[in-house]
Amino acid sequence: MPSQPWNPVEALFKNYGRILLRKMSFVGLGWLIVYFITQPMRVDPGQTGGVNVLTLFAPMVGAIAGMVAGWYLATDAVEDSSLHGIVLWIILVLGACLPMWLVEGLMHLIIPKWQMNFGGFMAVAAGNILALAAAVWHASSQE
Repeated sequence: MPSQPWNPVEALFKNYGRILLRKMSFVGLGWLIVYFITQPMRVDPGQTGGVNVLTLFAPMVGAIAGMVAGWYLATDAVEDSSLHGIVLWIILVLGACLPMWLVEGLMHLIIPKWQMNFGGFMAVAAGNILALAAAVWHASSQE
């Protein structure tokens, strides 16, 4: 029986891929909670007849959720994946932002009445930026 050549990329996807997918599913569940929490902040000012003051708090809620998501994904990432540097950072940033985008897209398909307006955009944008910063910062501090 011929021996199979060992490929480090295959081992990476088998071992770290499972860990990353599990963490991404928790980030997706967390963002689903944020999605429902921020619904009062996503009301279009034209629907309320004036300014929606709660919209000002949407970026703060999104930023806190994004920071927690990025930090959670980057915890033990260097140890688990045996990667470091920009390759790991790209994987972590995509792993933190993709669940947010997927939840937003799926919820828009399920509940088309709730549109993406300024409050929703600011929550997602702040979440993505802070997830990027927290993931890269935490992963680089572990190297």
